Amino acid sequence: MTEPPNPYGPRSGGGYGPPPPSQGPYGAPRPPQQPGYGPPGPGYGGEQGYGQPQSGYPGPAEEPRRTYPSSGPSGPHPAENLPLAAFKQRAFARLIDAGLVWVAGFALVFPIVLAAIGVNKDEDGGWSTPVLWTTFIVVAVLPFVYEAVQLALWGRTLGKRQIGLRVVLADPAGDPLPIMTALWRAAVNNLGYMLGVFLFLLLGVKVWAFFLFFMFVAAAGVLMAYLWAIWDRPLFQAIHDRYAGTVVVDDHAEWNP
Repeated sequence: MTEPPNPYGPRSGGGYGPPPPSQGPYGAPRPPQQPGYGPPGPGYGGEQGYGQPQSGYPGPAEEPRRTYPSSGPSGPHPAENLPLAAFKQRAFARLIDAGLVWVAGFALVFPIVLAAIGVNKDEDGGWSTPVLWTTFIVVAVLPFVYEAVQLALWGRTLGKRQIGLRVVLADPAGDPLPIMTALWRAAVNNLGYMLGVFLFLLLGVKVWAFFLFFMFVAAAGVLMAYLWAIWDRPLFQAIHDRYAGTVVVDDHAEWNP
């Protein structure tokens, strides 16, 4: 029986060993050697490096970069260039306006309203409900109407006109007041300030006299709201100016509104 040829048998030339590279294990020609692996694709090395996603396969979404507002100063306010009114001028104008409204209110409105609705002098020592509400109308509601109408039409009241002042927007600096801004400023300046005072007055008269102490505290708070314009920087705004976004300027100075 003939044995198959040994692939590691003797070769021509003598010796034993593996077949030459050009032959297979049984003497057949070997297929041409395949070229080695080429440069890695875009996802496996090269310029992008290993682990980078190939085109067509979306990677993880990048988190949006968060930005935070700067805490530093953003520059001077545009209204700083306006001729801002001094506190003394504003105080004189406020006294003129309050005197005009309160004198007219207590001299005309107060007696007319009380005569129409009647007064019970025995109720709470004269502080009857009609007296309280009429006082609130004279001290708060009438000044609100007085100031809101004039600011909406002309940007100044009779007192400010006498002293030479005008109320304008802080931004855009120097622009006239829109109607809603005039109404809001007058509401804060009159109704808002007086609500606390009359609330504690009502409670002190009707419920417990101790609440009158808080009425004086609320009145001191109203005074501080006006005095705020003394140390406010850079626009010398009172509290109602801050809420409304307004400033008071000297209308006699040379400026372009």
